[in-house]
Amino acid sequence: MPNATVTQAFHFAKGGEVLRFKKGAQDLPQDALDHAVQHGFVKEDAGKQPSKPRRTQAAAATVEEPKHGTD
Repeated sequence: MPNATVTQAFHFAKGGEVLRFKKGAQDLPQDALDHAVQHGFVKEDAGKQPSKPRRTQAAAATVEEPKHGTD
């Protein structure tokens, strides 16, 4: 179960029972997490895997740009 920070308490119906989730950090079933994200009950980054920072090398400058205006 993904861990998420609930910002507003909510109810979620699953399989004939109603689950109540209170504010705070807790594990949520994936379908309850999807519902909470859709309705804004959890922080925006909930359920997302932390991504690695993209490190791409800048293209090497090959041609010097001409001066523009009064440069």
